[in-house]
Amino acid sequence: MNRAQADGGLNGLGMNVDDCQKTYEELGAKVVEFLQNPEERPYGVEALCRDDSGNRIVLVEPREFSPADIA
Repeated sequence: MNRAQADGGLNGLGMNVDDCQKTYEELGAKVVEFLQNPEERPYGVEALCRDDSGNRIVLVEPREFSPADIA
């Protein structure tokens, strides 16, 4: 995976979660490195962490939105 990421072939992984804040707290207690705390976005709540190989993982608690919400 490190080689794929270094070559630009693996940018990261996005995962939907039911409760981003709760998942952030649970993973943080297990010493997961977070690059971004949970933050409100037009499409939901999002947090960014890195696994032990350096791959970025985006956790998203999705919600309904329209394209106008992002503009």
